Amino acid sequence: MMSPETDLPRDRFALLASGANFSCEVLQALREKHFLPTLIFMPEYPPAKKMPDRGTEIVIATPERRFLELGQDIEIDYAPAARQSECAHLVQQTAIDFLLVACWPYLISDALITSPRKAALNLHPSLLPDFRGPNPIEQQLARGVSRFGVTLHLLNQQFDQGDIIAQAELNEIDEKADRACLECRSAIQGVELFIEAVKSHYHGWKPLRQTT
Repeated sequence: MMSPETDLPRDRFALLASGANFSCEVLQALREKHFLPTLIFMPEYPPAKKMPDRGTEIVIATPERRFLELGQDIEIDYAPAARQSECAHLVQQTAIDFLLVACWPYLISDALITSPRKAALNLHPSLLPDFRGPNPIEQQLARGVSRFGVTLHLLNQQFDQGDIIAQAELNEIDEKADRACLECRSAIQGVELFIEAVKSHYHGWKPLRQTT
């Protein structure tokens, strides 16, 4: 069980998220725990634009509208690959303690990884080292696995291969559970792992190196 809201860490963190459904569920879970990011980074520039032939109408294609609504009261910036050094500078200026990544489309630069004061972490909805890479839940459903889980690990310059800080298996998964259900369950469990990891950082982590 999580500690009461008054016991939440005071650390500042930035969330890097694509706007895909898993990242929506992570942001929703953070809201429910009352532990919100100071900054949100998304991988593309704002999709909203004025269409010349439609006057002032705004057209939004991506990222998902739900994610933007969940993050509407949080400062959002955009971190395409070419702009990561600027985002790293913003992280340093804002005195961010942790980065938390939840569904990101490309490798994150060393400058951005090292920009927080304490650590850069990724939430991956599988029990690593199994099912690295994109769409891990789809991979697991396609393989018909019986064990699902989520991993919190340190970022490095390889996809989903950083040292593991914490893992948790999802319990009582219905055999008919679909992708949306598993993303929601993984996000809720992953946010709990993240909050506990932030709390325990002061006592020293014992990261576990991934096997190949």
